[in-house]
Amino acid sequence: MNTALKENERLKALASFNMLDSPRERDFDEIAELTSRICETPIAVVNFIAEHRQFFKAEVGLGVRETPLDSSFCAKAILEQEFLLVPDATQDPRFACNPLVTGEPNLRFYAGALLKTTEGHAIGTLCVLDYQPRQLSQLQQDTLKVLARQVMRQLELRQALRERDEAQKQQAILNAEITHRMKNTLAMVQAIATQTLKSVQERDAVDALCRRIAAMGIAHDQLLQQDWMAASMMSVVRPMLELHGDDGRIATSGPDIELGPKTTLSLSLLLHELATNAAKHGALSVPGGKVDLSWTIDEEAGEPTLRMSWQESGGPMVSEPGRRSFGSLLIEMGLLGKGGVVKAWMPSGLVARFEARMADVQRR
Repeated sequence: MNTALKENERLKALASFNMLDSPRERDFDEIAELTSRICETPIAVVNFIAEHRQFFKAEVGLGVRETPLDSSFCAKAILEQEFLLVPDATQDPRFACNPLVTGEPNLRFYAGALLKTTEGHAIGTLCVLDYQPRQLSQLQQDTLKVLARQVMRQLELRQALRERDEAQKQQAILNAEITHRMKNTLAMVQAIATQTLKSVQERDAVDALCRRIAAMGIAHDQLLQQDWMAASMMSVVRPMLELHGDDGRIATSGPDIELGPKTTLSLSLLLHELATNAAKHGALSVPGGKVDLSWTIDEEAGEPTLRMSWQESGGPMVSEPGRRSFGSLLIEMGLLGKGGVVKAWMPSGLVARFEARMADVQRR
């Protein structure tokens, strides 16, 4: 790679860390202070070499945040392999004529360890300077190199976090677009179903189909918010009950556990059918009726098990229906589409209990 292209790649690498002209930060200040103490020098700098200047992210003993490159020791350091040590600048032809050596502040000593990216680009140094000629012990040199690597780890970690926030913003935009398109698609499905079935005499069946499609849409919304990986119990329960306008007559209680995608879809349809039936024939069909929806995690069942209860009260007398409707079949499929359901038509109203292993409930 020619020199100009290599320098261009180095500057791009430096820019990717977003450090130039950034404010002072304690994390880097502490490294500079510790470096100064360990190397026993009055000056220590966390330094980035830009195109026409050097920027000091942290400094001890200088009092400035940047200087031009023409007087920079560090600009020479990035041409070295890993480490540059100048015991006496007046005796080194690379620095003997440097204005910082021949005049104020009369620097004599320099030692710098490269700040090097994983791709091999030298973007700056962690360096120490002194007004007197001197040496560093092997331990001091090794420590300077280790601390320089720690500066790079800080930079790389911050870069990774910015990229993740990587990606999360882009994913949020994508999810919003998917949600929008899915809602449009489901709305079209509802319209097609309504038109296709407009001659069907049982209008309740058509309405039920449309409401089930709407319930699926709500479940998909919750999963999209978590990249199709999971949804919380409350994020599924609340909108599903709001869809049926319960006006506070459905009381809910239980831990806000995480649900896997399959459970999210099954539970959404399950609650939709229970609420629909309650509004038509059960407790929610009369003003004074109520529903108690609760769930717990049973830790003593051999393995953690989710137990959910739907209990109606204050409604009309109910009895087991004479035929099994599609809605009844959905309810009997339970939390995971595998059963685990017990229903009882009590004088006070329907009681339905569901259970499933937590490992299955949260499976992704």
